[in-house]
Amino acid sequence: MINMFDLHSDPDYKIALTSFLSRQTTDCDHSNTNGWNIFKDVHLKIAKNKCPICECPFDNSVTRNSNNGITTLIPTMDHYRPKSSNFYPLLKCDHKNYLIMCSDCNNVFKNNQFPLHSSTPNREITLADTSLFSEKPLIVNPIYDDVLDLFILNFKQSITGRKILELSPKYEQNDNDYLYKKAIETIKLFKLSDCVNLNLDNTETCRINLLSMHFNTFYNFIIELENKNIKKAMEIFKNNKLNEFGFTVFIQKKQYRNLIP
Repeated sequence: MINMFDLHSDPDYKIALTSFLSRQTTDCDHSNTNGWNIFKDVHLKIAKNKCPICECPFDNSVTRNSNNGITTLIPTMDHYRPKSSNFYPLLKCDHKNYLIMCSDCNNVFKNNQFPLHSSTPNREITLADTSLFSEKPLIVNPIYDDVLDLFILNFKQSITGRKILELSPKYEQNDNDYLYKKAIETIKLFKLSDCVNLNLDNTETCRINLLSMHFNTFYNFIIELENKNIKKAMEIFKNNKLNEFGFTVFIQKKQYRNLIP
């Protein structure tokens, strides 16, 4: 998972925002060249050409079966707070509400869901942006949330023998109920853990394959680090371009567990 804190301060973002705000129509639909898709390139730049949620690479390498044949996971612009919701109609054209995601994370897993923590006051339709500050969303937003404060990585082997990289909450529920539940809900929603209990339809099989790919990408790296073979670890780091992954930061911060027997 990738922190995107630098997005709004990036010079390319400011250029895109100027163009977005200067459009001659109130229509910000994605089909409009001046619509929210105008931000896609800079989102991709900050997310290192990956989905910031599942780190699916946008290089046409991740595909799955679908009713239309083979579907390739592609970058899409998501409305973090759903534009179709009765509660957030005014955020359809709010650039701060946009977030790049892969097509499965956006359209299959998240869709129009937007759960809130139980401590959030009753959700109301309002013209005041300040009302959003009282909300406690249970879906991570890597532009504003520090993903390192929510998750740890687990290298594990399922009961079926499949080796995968999964996410789990950084905090226990008693330590920080909100951050714990935010991590749990995000993991559950995007199916980033507990792969044994998935229904194994096409999208979920694809998700397991992606988590298995992440395991294969990083496991030898952490093994060499644990064995203090720094030279070999750095060779793996360089050859596999691990600096392009947000997961690398978790490993550098030692926020991972090697659960392989």
